[in-house]
Amino acid sequence: MLNPLAKQATKLLPDVLYHQIKYARVFKKWPNTVRPKTFSEKIIIRNFKPKSIYTELADKLKVRDYIVSTIGAQYLIKLHAVCSVLTRSIYDNLPNSFVIKANHGCGFNRIVYDKTKITFDELSQESKQWMDINYYKTTRERHYKTITPCIMIEELLLDKGKVPNDIKFHCFNRQGEMHIFIQVDYDRFGVHRRDIFDTQWNRTDIRMGLPNSPEPMAAPENLAEMLSLAKRIAEQFSYLRIDFYEAGGKIYFGELTFTPGGGLCKMYPQETQRQWGDFFTD
Repeated sequence: MLNPLAKQATKLLPDVLYHQIKYARVFKKWPNTVRPKTFSEKIIIRNFKPKSIYTELADKLKVRDYIVSTIGAQYLIKLHAVCSVLTRSIYDNLPNSFVIKANHGCGFNRIVYDKTKITFDELSQESKQWMDINYYKTTRERHYKTITPCIMIEELLLDKGKVPNDIKFHCFNRQGEMHIFIQVDYDRFGVHRRDIFDTQWNRTDIRMGLPNSPEPMAAPENLAEMLSLAKRIAEQFSYLRIDFYEAGGKIYFGELTFTPGGGLCKMYPQETQRQWGDFFTD
């Protein structure tokens, strides 16, 4: 843990050095940001040298327009409300269950299964805290810097009474040749586990930061369609992670991520870093 003086000094570092030091702390070596070879090296460069389109598409509200124009509105989760402040009037008009989130970063979300078991004041206070956080200052991922914060309230998706697993498509586009790995996150708000599958739904030996699930998920009913949609969305990017859900036999879009984990997620086997880096041609 850093002492308060060290933390303050870290805040004064330029973005490039800040991310190099964070990388070195995690991987115990200095990153090569001049001739990057690994997946994580290429991701951290995006943290301080993003393309302008990343800001628009990392915005969880604005990205909905991109999805409509790319694959269609039918894949969007129903939006109950958008606001800068959660008011009593908005709260009173919400259904009994929903998801409340902020658009300008990661980790700003809460699932409400039963509105009668939570107070307006509790949700109002939590959402105000999200709005007060400058996500760029927290993570120094520069493409979040100019996103205008807002609160989004969406329909709560349930599949057989449970929140569906996150199905995340890591899409690498190397001169028109697409390589895709599919990450499944199980029980993200409970005992969090993670598997990585290939496009034929074979569970690989790749691990990213978490143990495998004892019971791998069966292939999604709509896997072929998800793969087709992921390719269409990722077509103009060298690397992009696209999140989907499957509930009630339907596909729903989640979000787009350009810098998963800020590039600091350890991967095993270690050669995966180089393999994914070879697919990644920013």
